[in-house]
Amino acid sequence: MAFRNIYIENPARLSIKNRQLVISQESDYTIPVSDIQSIVIDNLQTTLTAPTISFLAENQVALYTCNRQHLPCAVLMPLGNHSRKLQALTLQMETTKRFKNRMWQKIIKQKVLNQAQCLEFNERGKVAELKNIANSVIEGDLTYCESQAALIYFRELFGAGFSRREDNVQNAALNYGYAIIRGIIARDICAYGFEPALGIFHRNELNAFNLADDFIEPYRPYVDLWVSQNISEDERYFLPEHKREIISLLFTEVSINNEIQTLTNAVRKTVASFSSCCRTNSIRALKLPQLLALKAHEYE
Repeated sequence: MAFRNIYIENPARLSIKNRQLVISQESDYTIPVSDIQSIVIDNLQTTLTAPTISFLAENQVALYTCNRQHLPCAVLMPLGNHSRKLQALTLQMETTKRFKNRMWQKIIKQKVLNQAQCLEFNERGKVAELKNIANSVIEGDLTYCESQAALIYFRELFGAGFSRREDNVQNAALNYGYAIIRGIIARDICAYGFEPALGIFHRNELNAFNLADDFIEPYRPYVDLWVSQNISEDERYFLPEHKREIISLLFTEVSINNEIQTLTNAVRKTVASFSSCCRTNSIRALKLPQLLALKAHEYE
C-alpha cells in the first residue's frame, strides 16, 4: 500500500530505474514507486522524463506541479486503469436530478457538521447554530444553508474581519491544502472509471474537476482545522515546512463508516461508495468523513 508523499522543494531530476523513483539532486535518492502516493513538485527547475510520467500514472501516483506562487496548479490524472470505464461512465450519466439533489443534501449536511466540530475543537462559539443549519439542509440545498454556514463559520474560526478573498498566509494555506486533497479525490475518481468533469452540484463547463469539487466539501474542515491551529493571522510567510505539514494531512485520522482510516483511504471509500450509489440509485451507501482531532494514523 502506498504511504509516501514526496515534496520536491529544490531543483531535481526525476527518473525511473528498476521500478524505483530516482530523485537526482546533489546526491541520488531512490524510492520504490509502489510506496509513493503523491509527489508535489514545488520547484520550476525540476525536470522529469516522459517514461517517468507514464510509469507514475500507471501506478496511480498523483503528481502535482506548482506555479510561481508555490500553489498546486496541475495534477496528473491516470487514465485507462479501470476495466469497465464505459459502464462507470454510463452509470454516472444516467443518475437523475433527484438522486443528485439528495446526494448534495447529504454532502452539505456532513460538511456543516464537520465545520461545527472544527469550531468545537477550537473552543469557538456558534457550534449549536451550525448544527441547526446542518439539520435544516434540504434536497439540493435550495435554501443555501452551505452559504449561511460559511459566513458564520469562517468569521468565528479566523476572526470577524476574515475574508476568503484576502491575499494572506491563512488563505494561501487553505488554498494549498484544498488543492492537495482535491487532487487525491480527482485521482480516485479517474481510477474508478468516472468522468471528473461531470459533477453532482458543480457544473462549470470550464472546470475539469466538478465531481472532485463536490466530494471535497466535507473534507475541507480538515484543512481548516490545521490552518486555524498552526497559522496565525499575523503570519508573514507561507513556509516550506507549512506545506510539508499540510501534505501530511493525507495521513491524518478520519472517521468514516464507523472506521478509523487515513484521509487518503477515506477519500477512496467515498469515491467507491459513490460507485455503489450509482448502481443502486440510492444515496444510502454514500460514505462521508466525520472530523476528528488531527492525529497521524498509526497502522497496527
